[in-house]
Amino acid sequence: MIKRYRSCALLAAIAVLAMVSACTHPYYVQQHTDHLYVVEKDTRQDSAFVKMLHPYKRGVDTQMQVLIGRTDIPLTKAQPESTLGNFMADATLEAGKKLDPKTVAAVMNYGGIRINYINPGPITKGKIYELMPFDNMLTIVEMPGTAIQAFCDKMAVYKGWPVSNISFAIKDKKAINITIDGQALNEHIVYKIAVNDYIARGGDNCDFMVPLKKRHTTIFLRDILIAYVERLNKENRPLHPELENRIRYAE
Repeated sequence: MIKRYRSCALLAAIAVLAMVSACTHPYYVQQHTDHLYVVEKDTRQDSAFVKMLHPYKRGVDTQMQVLIGRTDIPLTKAQPESTLGNFMADATLEAGKKLDPKTVAAVMNYGGIRINYINPGPITKGKIYELMPFDNMLTIVEMPGTAIQAFCDKMAVYKGWPVSNISFAIKDKKAINITIDGQALNEHIVYKIAVNDYIARGGDNCDFMVPLKKRHTTIFLRDILIAYVERLNKENRPLHPELENRIRYAE
């Protein structure tokens, strides 16, 4: 009798669930309202909201304050070349070579650098997050020499981007005397170049990138920069990128 009762109860429960499922409809947004909240320096804090965020902020702050290395010179953002840009491009090239030893050069888009200056001294993980807040990922692009010419011409129009193992002069908003890995650009060679996925997908008007063969990764450029600084620190070496006339204006 007990077994029969349990069986009946189970069947009843299944029947109810079936009816509920059959009557369930997906929900869609019918209407919504929005409001712009302007936050200025004199805006009063919402104490309840601040209290709610406090334990999360404390955890994030602890991670962001970790010292990962140091620089013994000011790192500045400038064009056509800068110490900050050279550091970022060199770190990207190092990561690209680890992924594919045939990677010969690296390029960063100037607009992706989100701070203008890093003071000499300790570098925290949080500072790298300020420098590279986006979740851009490393991409290796196979570029024929003609595409490299177009890429360098685009950089010339933009007055120079951070590069590593590439050199050229800007004349009349065009790139001239292009070299890669110390050799003159050859239009018949396909070069492997490390860039971020934003550029690789045609961002910053780099449409010529779209049809090219690529190797996408899930490696964040931000993590690449952190690892680069940490490696130097383990070797007891500070960051010390120098200006090398990688990109310059023709005389």
